Amino acid sequence: MTEITKIQELNSDIGLALVAAPFVTWLILVVLLCICLCLSAVVEWVLAAPNVLVGATEFFGSAAFLAFFAIPFGIVQFVLIGGWILRRYLIRHPANPVVVALLALTTNTILFGVLVLLSAALGLNGLNSFMNLCLLMGGIFAPAWGCVAGFLVHYRHQQRSGCHV
Repeated sequence: MTEITKIQELNSDIGLALVAAPFVTWLILVVLLCICLCLSAVVEWVLAAPNVLVGATEFFGSAAFLAFFAIPFGIVQFVLIGGWILRRYLIRHPANPVVVALLALTTNTILFGVLVLLSAALGLNGLNSFMNLCLLMGGIFAPAWGCVAGFLVHYRHQQRSGCHV
C-alpha cells in the first residue's frame, strides 16, 4: 500500500469519526435512557421503583437532552480544531480512545480557557458567558466525543488491516 493511500484512508477515517462521534454519543445516551425507562416501567408493575433506577432515568434523560443541544454548539470546533489535533496525533500513533479523549479535553480546555480569559480581560460579559458555557459543556462532551471518535478510528483501522492482509 502506498503512502498516499494510507494518508487518504487516515483522512477518511478521521472525517467519518469526527462527524459521527457526537451523534453516536447522543444515540448511546438515548438507548440508555430507553433501557432505564423500560426497567422502571417493568419494576413499577411489581413494586415501587427503587431510587437508584429513578435517578439513573433522570440522569440519562438529562444527559441525552444536553447532548442533543451540545451538538450544534460543539461540532464546529470539534471537527475543525479537534480534527487537526487528531490528525497530527494519528500520523505518529495508533488510535487509542483514552488518549484521544484526553487530547479532546485538553484542546477544549486550552482553547476556551484562553477565550474566557481574553473576553473577561476585554470586558465582554456576553461573550464571556458564552465562552464559559462552551468551556463547561466542552469539558463534559469533548472527552466523550473524543473517546467515541477514537473507537471509530480504531475500529476502521482494524477493519482495513484485516482486508489488506
